[in-house]
Amino acid sequence: MSTMRHAGQQGPTGVPDPVGTGQDPWAAGDTGPEGEPESVPAPVRVVIIGAGKVAHAAHLREIRDLPQLIRPVAVIEPDPRQRAALMAGFPHLAVCSTPEESVWAGATAALVLSPWWTHRDAVLGCLDAGLPVLCEKPVSLDPAEIDELIAAEVRTGVPVTAGYMKRHDPVVQLFIEHCREHAATARRIAVDIHDPNAPHLVDHLVPYPPPPFGPQPPPAEAALVRALGEDASATQREVYARGLGGSLIHQVNIVHAALDGSGRELYGSLEHSMQWAGGSAVSCRWRPDDDLVVEVGHLRLPAHRRYRETLEFTGTDSVATLTLPSPYARDEGATLHVDTWDAAGMSTRRTHRAGPARTGFREQLRAWTRSVSWIPDPGPRPAPRPGIWPLPGLREVRADALAVREAALRLT
Repeated sequence: MSTMRHAGQQGPTGVPDPVGTGQDPWAAGDTGPEGEPESVPAPVRVVIIGAGKVAHAAHLREIRDLPQLIRPVAVIEPDPRQRAALMAGFPHLAVCSTPEESVWAGATAALVLSPWWTHRDAVLGCLDAGLPVLCEKPVSLDPAEIDELIAAEVRTGVPVTAGYMKRHDPVVQLFIEHCREHAATARRIAVDIHDPNAPHLVDHLVPYPPPPFGPQPPPAEAALVRALGEDASATQREVYARGLGGSLIHQVNIVHAALDGSGRELYGSLEHSMQWAGGSAVSCRWRPDDDLVVEVGHLRLPAHRRYRETLEFTGTDSVATLTLPSPYARDEGATLHVDTWDAAGMSTRRTHRAGPARTGFREQLRAWTRSVSWIPDPGPRPAPRPGIWPLPGLREVRADALAVREAALRLT
C-alpha cells in the first residue's frame, strides 16, 4: 500500500506557462539538448470527489482539454444522476465509496469538488490515503476544521491546495505584483462584485437541471452553526455561507496575497460589516493601518445578465484596475489597467489582457498537476516570480476564513 501513496512530490509549485502562449511547454515531443526526447510527466490520475454543478461547469470541461496533464480514473459521488452525468463523458471511471478505494483504482491525487460542508471528511480521507488534494473553495468556513486539516497535512506529509482559481490567472498575478511593489504608497483597495448567481450563468454547462437557489440544506446549516456558534442569527449564517464565504472569500484571498509581506492584516482591523436587501447584499471595511482602507462588496442581482467584478488598488502615484468576467466564461479574459504618474505629472497607462481561454480554472489545473507530478528530467522551466506562484494552501485558507468570519459575526 505504501508504494501507492504519494505519486508526486511538492516541488517548485505553481510554475505557469508563459503568458500569451497557447502551447504547453511540457508537451510530449519536445527534445533535449542532444536531440533526445525529454522525459515528460504522465497525466496525473485523479479521483473526482463530487460531480455537481461546479464540477461540470468548470473543472471537467478544462480536464477534457488537458489530457496530457490530468486523467480521471475514479469517482466518488453518492447522487446517481450526477454520477451518471459525469460517467457519460468519462465512461471508464471506477465508482468508489472512499479515497482509499480510489487508490486501488489507480488514483494518485484527488479533486474535491463536493459541497463545502463535506470537505473536512473528504480531505481527511484523502490525506490518510496519501492523495494530494485540490479542494474547491471554501475549503472550510470553520477555523477549528481548518486547524484539524492543517494538523493532518503535517502528520501525513501530503499537501492540500485550496481552489482559489483566480490566483492562477496571469493578469490577477500582475495585479498582485503591482500591489506588492507599491505597498508603501497604498491608500485603498476596493472590491465590487455584481453577481447574478442565476441559472443562466451555468445551466447550459450542466448536463442536468441545476438545483434552484434556495435555503441551505440541513447539513450546511449544522456546519454554519458549528462555525459561527449557536448565537449567530439566521441572517449571519446565510451571508457567511454565500456573500462572504461563498463569493468574497476569493477576493479576500487576493487582498491577503497583495498585502503579503507588508505587515498588514485584515483580521482584527474590521471597521464595519453590513448587509441589506435581506442578506443578498453585503459590504465590509477593514483598516489595517492609518494609511490603508480595504473595502469589499458583493451584490446578488439575479436579473442582471452579466457578472461584473472589479478590484482597484489606489496608491499615491498609481491606480491599478482589474476587471474579471464570470468565472465560468471562456470567451473573455481578465483586463488590468495600470495608470501611473511621474514627478512632473506625466501619466502612463499600461494594459494587460489574458485573452480567451486563459481561465483561472485551467491555469490552476496546470499549476496543481505539475506540483504533484513526478518529473524525472523536467528540463528548463520559466522561473517563478518571487512570492506569486506558490500554490495557495491551508494557512491562507485559515487567514481568509478568520477575516470573513469576523465580518459575519459583526454584521449590522
